[in-house]
Amino acid sequence: MQTASLSPYFIDRLSHVREDNVWIQTQLHAASTRLIAVYQSSVLCNNHDPRSPCFVSYSQASAPTDTSIFLGQVDGIAYFTLSIQTSAAAEQLCNAQQATFQDYAVSALMLESKYHELLSLACFTSYWDSRNHYCGSCASETKICNAGHMRVCTSTSCAQRYFPSMDPAIIVLIEYEDRCLLGRQAHWPESMYSTLAGFVEPGETIEAAVAREVNEEAGIQVEDIRYHSSQAWLFPNSLMLGFNAKATSTDLQLDANELEAAAWFTRDQIRAKPQMLPNQKSISYALIQDWLHR
Repeated sequence: MQTASLSPYFIDRLSHVREDNVWIQTQLHAASTRLIAVYQSSVLCNNHDPRSPCFVSYSQASAPTDTSIFLGQVDGIAYFTLSIQTSAAAEQLCNAQQATFQDYAVSALMLESKYHELLSLACFTSYWDSRNHYCGSCASETKICNAGHMRVCTSTSCAQRYFPSMDPAIIVLIEYEDRCLLGRQAHWPESMYSTLAGFVEPGETIEAAVAREVNEEAGIQVEDIRYHSSQAWLFPNSLMLGFNAKATSTDLQLDANELEAAAWFTRDQIRAKPQMLPNQKSISYALIQDWLHR
């Protein structure tokens, strides 16, 4: 079984200093600090080098930074999310930096891999923050706290606190003898196939979610469910839990609302068509590659 390892660019999240506003503000104004500009789930990338994100400093920011979210430090350099709220502010920043906002979910594959964790975290924090400006209990405005990792209702009679959260989802490579099951959804790139996935429902174990999702989507039963690894899949807010499982039969009954097609593939068939595989940074790709190299 393959286990996940820490990236050499591991983020030191420094959660113990998030309530120290003086320290946070000092970091925000430091010349070495990098702000990751996010606009509608897109990140700022250099025009002259699309593989490289365009970081900005506090002095270069064209938008208010009082709600910037502290992400942590990498190699002693502090990183913050800078959420851009309007198209005018986005255009101004692009012109000033000679950069362009690129949809992160689409451009992640071509961006330098060492920045993936930071960029996906920046997109997630911007997404979460933008959806929690008002209290779900009393509808009062909320205020940012804990360096952006909490929002608190401003009504003294309510004071409800909100924290970022992720939705658990499963993704599974199913095998039967010398073949594995891959499926595709209608909106995916032509000819691309991937492993099956779905969300964990309330009151359900992750193993039960694996068995249910596979049965619902492909109409087969599975056994020998084994954990493989996990990946924060922040598009926009999921935690993908990867598994291997064995099918008890190969008779497929597809749910047309979930899958356009599915089939059993041998290793040689997959190796002959590497273009059919999903994003190389995805846990689905890792599951398939692990199976191919057994």
